[in-house]
Amino acid sequence: MSTPPSLSDVMTNVLNAVVTVLYQITKVIADNASVIATILVVGAVAFLAYRYGSRIFRGITGWLRTLF
Repeated sequence: MSTPPSLSDVMTNVLNAVVTVLYQITKVIADNASVIATILVVGAVAFLAYRYGSRIFRGITGWLRTLF
């Protein structure tokens, strides 16, 4: 019959598992930092173009509507 693991062993294994998972997450983020940054920048530019472009487009169409 084997002895059950001590609380210290269980807590050490849980802590090691959490640290390993966090390390792997940060490694994946670091390896793909340029891709993540590119996606964020393109998304921000697209959002700003949509927000201000639609406002400008509405102004131009209103001006053309009054002209014709």
